[in-house]
Amino acid sequence: MAAEQFPKVIELNVGGVHFTTSLSTLRKYEDSMLAAMFSGRHNVVKDTSGCYFIDSDGTYFGHILNFLRRGQLPPLDVCKQVYLEAQYFGIEPLASKLRETPPIIGESRRQHFLGQFPNYFQTVETLIRIATETEYPLKSSTVLICLYRKELVGYSRPHKQARYLKMSSEDLEKGRKLFNVDIHVATHECKEGHAGVNLGPWDAEVEEKEVFKVILQDLRKRGYSVRESSEARLEVGKCQWSHEFGQMAKVSCGKHLFGVVFDWW
Repeated sequence: MAAEQFPKVIELNVGGVHFTTSLSTLRKYEDSMLAAMFSGRHNVVKDTSGCYFIDSDGTYFGHILNFLRRGQLPPLDVCKQVYLEAQYFGIEPLASKLRETPPIIGESRRQHFLGQFPNYFQTVETLIRIATETEYPLKSSTVLICLYRKELVGYSRPHKQARYLKMSSEDLEKGRKLFNVDIHVATHECKEGHAGVNLGPWDAEVEEKEVFKVILQDLRKRGYSVRESSEARLEVGKCQWSHEFGQMAKVSCGKHLFGVVFDWW
């Protein structure tokens, strides 16, 4: 189809939602998908009523057109969705401006934060899978998760009467080798054994409780009604194992057990 065969006014059907715009609006950014579609180099499919059909969700397409027409940005509450559409249609000027808005900045920082925890997203998916596999008559499902920033926490004290002080990671590693700590660790009954899911270790200066709060927040964003379990029988909390090496050093388990309750109704 030659370019001159497109009318100046274009009728669009975007995923069942109809729009009317100008050919010049669609061609505004020549590197975009829309400009390519209506450049004349491609055959654009029409629906039964003669509208040019774009197989995409039309919910936010009006915001795309408003930006192309007069540079108008969408309301903040739909910025994330319009950002995805801008990326899909290859409208980089819009995507660039949206990256400067609070919702996109916040999401970018959130993704960076979560990236500090190995297999975070797989862990959340595993939590959901285990919870949904629970047999039906139950009103709720509880899944235990073990979180740990460090597998072991080391302590030392310079004098017999002084209180224990936390070791640096380097000193702890030296202590592991000196006292063959791994043998003692292997023999203790850790709370980790009760968990269906594990996440750790990580290098970020973020405590286990904070990571657990983020997991609950992400599950709620996905529509799940979740809360922290406080049932005594689950024995949630920090593993209490520790081992002293003489009177000058000791190590303790750094693993924490949390319970996630999924309320189904």
